Amino acid sequence: MFEPKVFDNTDYESRLAYNHELMTLVASEFIKEATVLLEMLQAYMMDEDWDDFALVAHRLKGAALEVSGYRFCQLITEMEGLAIQGKGDQLPIRYTALREAFEALALALKQEILR
Repeated sequence: MFEPKVFDNTDYESRLAYNHELMTLVASEFIKEATVLLEMLQAYMMDEDWDDFALVAHRLKGAALEVSGYRFCQLITEMEGLAIQGKGDQLPIRYTALREAFEALALALKQEILR
């Protein structure tokens, strides 16, 4: 099975028209916003609030695509689908993987963009 990249710098540069100032701003804001949204996901998961979980997951999916974080995006897309289907019992294990993918993406952004 094809494993998506943690971070695709070539795609990111193209997506933001090689504007390195904008790339830095977007990467920095993604890390801040995603940190808060991940905490919200965890709270909704604990409350078994699958509708709000799916809404926040959708926001995270868009944010991850904006920074070309394809592995994170793949995981959050799967989790959004499970929440919509009401299969919340399958989310905790995936949440751990999502946190790991976020940490890997944040590290890649810091090394490649925010250096």
